[in-house]
Amino acid sequence: MKRRKMVVWLMVAAMTMSGMAGCGGSSNSKTETTAAKADNTTTAAGEEKAPESEATKEAIDVKSLPAGSVDLSIMLPLGQWTDNFDTLIEAYKAEHPEIGEITATFPSSDKYDDLLVSALSAGDLPNIINLGYGIRRQDWWQYCEDLSTGCAAYDMLTEEQIANGTNGEYGMLVMPMVLEGTGILYNTRILEEAGWDHTPQTRDELLQYCKDLQAKGIQPFMLPWAETYLNLFNNVGNYWLLNKPDGGKATLERLMAGEDVDLANDPEMTELLDTYEEILIPFAQEGAVSADKWTCRNAFFAEECAMLVGEGSYETPNIQNANPAMLEYVKQDILPVSNDANKNKMAIASISASVTKNEDPNQVACAKDFVSFLVSSDTARIWHQETMGSPTAIQGLEVSDNLPTIAKDVIDCNKAGKGVENIFVYMPSSIYTDMQENWAKYVAGAATREEFLERYQQIFKDYNDGIYG
Repeated sequence: MKRRKMVVWLMVAAMTMSGMAGCGGSSNSKTETTAAKADNTTTAAGEEKAPESEATKEAIDVKSLPAGSVDLSIMLPLGQWTDNFDTLIEAYKAEHPEIGEITATFPSSDKYDDLLVSALSAGDLPNIINLGYGIRRQDWWQYCEDLSTGCAAYDMLTEEQIANGTNGEYGMLVMPMVLEGTGILYNTRILEEAGWDHTPQTRDELLQYCKDLQAKGIQPFMLPWAETYLNLFNNVGNYWLLNKPDGGKATLERLMAGEDVDLANDPEMTELLDTYEEILIPFAQEGAVSADKWTCRNAFFAEECAMLVGEGSYETPNIQNANPAMLEYVKQDILPVSNDANKNKMAIASISASVTKNEDPNQVACAKDFVSFLVSSDTARIWHQETMGSPTAIQGLEVSDNLPTIAKDVIDCNKAGKGVENIFVYMPSSIYTDMQENWAKYVAGAATREEFLERYQQIFKDYNDGIYG
């Protein structure tokens, strides 16, 4: 593959500045604190800018290219795709003789940003990467292509999806592929054994369910609090914002502007912390603060606990591998942090792909075509839905009769108006480290509720004051 002449100063600046993000050295604060606020028409003195693609100036018929003349690379933070993605590569190459090799890497989400920075510094940024909605990877916008041309799937998107994926002057950079729902995974066999005919829909019901399980000697849930990024800060910690009428966007804007939003008296934050203090912390397993995600997932798959909190519909292939029979009685539902059942929402993540700039227009054109295949082809639709258990993001695509039950639960939740895009993606990545540390101290009992809330507010004030770069 032709090596790309990418700038290195972004990585150097990120490594230098990341120390300002606070203690802990998270892998998720590397790209926010760079000097890449300028657009891609400017460069640091003596440095090259990201290559300008010529692909959009003239349409390229990718199938007219010489056989085996284009290699592609893809890196997405989707570890669950590792063992299954070759199916799509083989299907695409069978119809596209112009493609030589497709190199695919799927690191875990907590390692992804570091690997992306390293790839940039090596001048070998993958052709297809994940930006996602929101601003957390905004410093990478300048390195990505506008997908409104040369990517047929663009014409199948909703106006909202186009708006969410459009980033100012850079164009439409984010192509949604699938949806993931995050809340609680329930073992309904255990639920019924405990005398319940429905999943808890309020905080008080969840508390009673935990008491009923404990009375029967059943561990309610396993909590992976060593996963401060995935569980505490991302998948669970933002539910106070998600349960607000606008999904938390107005409150987040106020926080990021440095405004004091009186967190101690915020009703949704109070509900979330009450859930921790009345349910999650008292019924957590011993050693929850040092438990990782796989310890907890495996316990759920082995049916050693009744619920998996902060995980979601993307667990289908893992359940299939560990305990396929469970797919018949596992259910995805909301995390009920409020006693008003109508307020409780399910966090929805739009999993997406973006195409990076390249001085070879053929690579750009082929990367856009491959992304369109991943998003909208019937082959990919079946793979996403039936193999990976994920609802496809394009609404016009057929829903398979073989869609696993927890993916159907996500669709049903969305149709009922109870799904909301996770506000996490609209938070700047430079604050992640300190936010994770704050949550870790709280669940470990090293910080009181008052100290936690004071620090939470202060992090946003510091961000507004420019302390995070």
